[in-house]
Amino acid sequence: MNYSKAVFLISDDVRAVMVTYEKDEQDRPAPRTMYKTFDTKIKVDDYVVVPTKTRHHMTVCKVMAVDAEVDLETSEELEWIIGVVNRADFEKIKSQEGDAIAKIKSAEKRRKREELRKALLDDVGEKEIKAITFTTGAKRKA
Repeated sequence: MNYSKAVFLISDDVRAVMVTYEKDEQDRPAPRTMYKTFDTKIKVDDYVVVPTKTRHHMTVCKVMAVDAEVDLETSEELEWIIGVVNRADFEKIKSQEGDAIAKIKSAEKRRKREELRKALLDDVGEKEIKAITFTTGAKRKA
């Protein structure tokens, strides 16, 4: 008996979830691996942390199917999903950072304009500043 699958025989609450480490390519689907979990909230397109034999002994995969059919007769060992990646919090933080950066850029631009205007006033005076014009050569309709 494959004892890593025994939990499927004794609990109706365990779920089999198919995940992939790689992105699907147009000409070939990414390989999928089955894991087990009691988490009822895991859904397709979630990202989950799963155990591996590399680096920190875990990695992130994308959920491709939930409540998959388990073949209890195969010798394939099933590992547990470690947890779900909370991308919503990450995306919220990134959005907030983007908003803050936009405000900083606006303030920097305003500050630089004010500094340049003051420097020009000190250097050439208001009259010469107003005389500065730019043209493109195109005539504007009146």
